[in-house]
Amino acid sequence: MVGEGASTEEPSGAKQPDFIAQFRAEMVRVLPTRSLQEKAAFAALDVQEQTWRFMNWLSRLVHPHPREVHKAVGFDELPNVQANQRQVGKLLDSIARGDNLIGNLSKDAREQGFCIHRANRKFGADFDLLLNEWGIHHLHIDGVDDGKLLYAIFVPGFAYILAVAPHREWTSKRLVEAAVRSWPQKGLFVTCNVLLGLGPTEQEHKALRKAGLTTLTTVSDRGWISALTVGLTTALVSVRMSYEASRVLRRVHNAAQHYNETERQLRKNASLNRLSWPLQPDVTVCCVRGIDRYCFAFIERNSGATLII
Repeated sequence: MVGEGASTEEPSGAKQPDFIAQFRAEMVRVLPTRSLQEKAAFAALDVQEQTWRFMNWLSRLVHPHPREVHKAVGFDELPNVQANQRQVGKLLDSIARGDNLIGNLSKDAREQGFCIHRANRKFGADFDLLLNEWGIHHLHIDGVDDGKLLYAIFVPGFAYILAVAPHREWTSKRLVEAAVRSWPQKGLFVTCNVLLGLGPTEQEHKALRKAGLTTLTTVSDRGWISALTVGLTTALVSVRMSYEASRVLRRVHNAAQHYNETERQLRKNASLNRLSWPLQPDVTVCCVRGIDRYCFAFIERNSGATLII
């Protein structure tokens, strides 16, 4: 049924927006940097690198929506949890309610979406390699010194709480062990059919991560890899995020080539939501907060009609 005020006419033929330019401008606008020099350097990147770098930062945020909180087996008995029960409980309640956790993220996640790296060094404050390889976030706990962090995996609707452990336990095997042994059927990690030998030490693992090499983690004589990230690329972002960045950019390019179809879909969404479609539509690309994730969308500014990418 057509909503009141919604038009059933063909696309208006209004001037087609430059979606690629809008997309680039939106990423530059939203991405946090600590200097104008860094902002300018990010703006100068080609659109493909801009996209995966932007989405690498976006993946570091924890989308605020209510989640079922599941604690790993033995979590409540961990010494660091026992010593900070009230503060940890308060944070878990906040996660369950869907509060915004931006204040519990590292300053790098909040302020350093892109940085200029030193010569011959491709990693820096704009990469969370623990997250990119294993899909594990680390949160600061209010009232607890920064030497103790909450390690967790977040997916839409659920939070899997692994441990409260010291800062910089980025390659601690026990984080993967907690996920595999507590939720074997949830598919957070998957096994790989390989012949296992002696695994790398934690120091070796850190070096391999910084080179963009994924390392299998041995638990119960089986090799495991994150099903959420599918490991690292040599650009230090997760394989899955690299794929998602390519998908989004491909969708923007397609919309630019077939603008009438994009406008037609927006008209349909306007009609379904009883929004009045303007005579002169003004369509743009925006970074938005969806129901359970941050994403991009085409938005008609006058009506508010939205098409999630």
